[in-house]
Amino acid sequence: MSRDDSRMLLQRIIGLLVLLLSVEVAACASGTTTEDSGVPVEPTESVAGRLTFAGSTTMQPLVEQLAVAYRQQYPNVELEVAAGGSVVGINAVQDGSADIGMASRELREEELLPGVERYHVASDALAIIVHPDNPVRQLTVEQLQGIYTGEITNWREVDGVDSVIIPVVREVSSGTRGAFDDIVLGDRALMETIDVQVTAGEVEARVASRPDAIGYVGFGNIGSDVVVISINNVEPTPQTIQSSAYPLQRPLLLLTGSLSRELSQSFVDFALSTEGQGIVNAEGWVPVQ
Repeated sequence: MSRDDSRMLLQRIIGLLVLLLSVEVAACASGTTTEDSGVPVEPTESVAGRLTFAGSTTMQPLVEQLAVAYRQQYPNVELEVAAGGSVVGINAVQDGSADIGMASRELREEELLPGVERYHVASDALAIIVHPDNPVRQLTVEQLQGIYTGEITNWREVDGVDSVIIPVVREVSSGTRGAFDDIVLGDRALMETIDVQVTAGEVEARVASRPDAIGYVGFGNIGSDVVVISINNVEPTPQTIQSSAYPLQRPLLLLTGSLSRELSQSFVDFALSTEGQGIVNAEGWVPVQ
């Protein structure tokens, strides 16, 4: 090969390298860079804005932890997480007062309005708790229903000691309350004289302070001052929840509506991602992925 031919070949190689470099730079600038999977990925810097949340007090701590990790990936997004109960969250996405609603129970038919989208991001069990001094360690769903409807009023009726049962419930807007009423009570009415507490922590504190009390909390809210009993001889565990063997369980939902910001979908996608589901598991709930 002559010296001129060698010089021409070198110029062609340099030109090709410059062309390839220009294509890569243009792709990065347009937000079409790819990961090893080959799927286009939007630069995190281009995801910006503000998202507001309202709803389930049960889900609030989980969503707050998801929000911390989400902002590490999308630092230009501001997140405001409020609670108020599942009913509040459902209404908020319907009227546009929040971008994302949090509901700790399944939506009822009248709540599935046009434009409302539900995303099942975790599963939960309603753990039935009693005082450590209470010898009762298992109930059937029928016995639990009898306690909360007032048909069973003394612990001796369910192999316990001779003392009056004090049933404890959540306030009416709570998703935990709604799930318990749907699963356990069905079409039966709750007894008139009942001990009502606002949060899961307050229910646990009440049961922990009264040996004759019984209450319910979400699986991820179980504290160390109470005892969880079996229902139909099945304990609530991640395995029995995933297999549906445990009878008292519910979905934890993120909701969006027709008035939600488009940015809402990025948070939902993050919650359902491998990282998001890892946070679900770490926070004591049962992942769906």
